Amino acid sequence: MDLKEFITGYKGKDIPPELKEFNWGAFLLTFIWGIKYKAWITLLAIPLFFIQMPLGFNWVLLFALQIYCGIKGNEWAYQVEYWKKPADFRKTQTKWAVTAILLNIIVPLMIISSILRFINKSPDNMLELAQNAQCTTTYHVLSKRLPTISINNMTSENEIAKKYASLYSNSKVEINTALVKFKNGIDYTIIFNRFDENQCDIHKRNCLIRASYTLPMGASTFSECIYYFDKDKKIVPDENTQKALDKGLNIFKYL
Repeated sequence: MDLKEFITGYKGKDIPPELKEFNWGAFLLTFIWGIKYKAWITLLAIPLFFIQMPLGFNWVLLFALQIYCGIKGNEWAYQVEYWKKPADFRKTQTKWAVTAILLNIIVPLMIISSILRFINKSPDNMLELAQNAQCTTTYHVLSKRLPTISINNMTSENEIAKKYASLYSNSKVEINTALVKFKNGIDYTIIFNRFDENQCDIHKRNCLIRASYTLPMGASTFSECIYYFDKDKKIVPDENTQKALDKGLNIFKYL
């Protein structure tokens, strides 16, 4: 195998004159198209995507490579599909071209759409961002830790708070409130409430958790995140807390 055959897959099959056309599949998909047709020179597009040259010269080289692939594409593809009739060969390359064009339209649209959705979910201000972060943190921690403690219909709020606080170092309890320090170093206030002597019923919403935190140095306390829980200790956020969870830790506007 000589160098020309290795790079382009050329096997000495002369392409019919009517097929000497610009190949849009090879132009737009370069190495993806090239792997199919064993035109290994198209693989040069891969490093040109990632290696940044001064003044963006890599993009100039990439575009030049794409033009060259478009010009030579049909010749390279014919070395693999020389047995096809010209009409069938052209039909195959047209499918590649349509696919390439659609990908070059659909993929950017999907990326733009995702970015717009990401921006739309971003908090409007830093206070809301902090609230979203607070609810996201407490929800995941409560969902993970609360099921590990034992609760029945006779367990008091103070006992629930004590059992929960015991899961953390540097924690303390004040009546029905567990004051704990999560791994992020922020002090959280977890308040457990039961409204009657019945078992915690998530449908009656007679048992709830109010979670909030104070920034270092007591700078500010944000509004509470509220969760209801049942006798199986399943955590369900209230409406406002769910909205905060849906937005999550989206900081796009602050990058």
